Amino acid sequence: MKLTWLWWSLGALLLIAVLFICLTPLGVPAAVLGYNDKLMHALTFVLLTVWFGGLQRDQSLRARVILLAALCTYGVLIEILQSQTAYRSAELADLLADLLGIVVGLGLLRAGFDSWPAWVERYVLRRRYK
Repeated sequence: MKLTWLWWSLGALLLIAVLFICLTPLGVPAAVLGYNDKLMHALTFVLLTVWFGGLQRDQSLRARVILLAALCTYGVLIEILQSQTAYRSAELADLLADLLGIVVGLGLLRAGFDSWPAWVERYVLRRRYK
């Protein structure tokens, strides 16, 4: 990957955006969620898992366990911070949805999505220099 710095920077912004959405009083409007908060939790963590899993140079089992632990910790942190607000609450069901999303994301990484940054770079650079 040639744009590693860009991918990690965008990943950091993604983490900040998720945290912001989860901690603001408004969050994501119910109309956008379609009243399915747990699905949004799972999809968010699928995205985070595939994003950061694709950025890992080491794709060993050990590296995947570290990714799993880091994302689980992030999910727990969100729930703890939400429990400290007057307008949000912590829910075990949210954590379970996060974990389901992580597991699905790990499956996608194993299925070949672990190379997504290289695919994007090849496509973008090929089109840019044509």
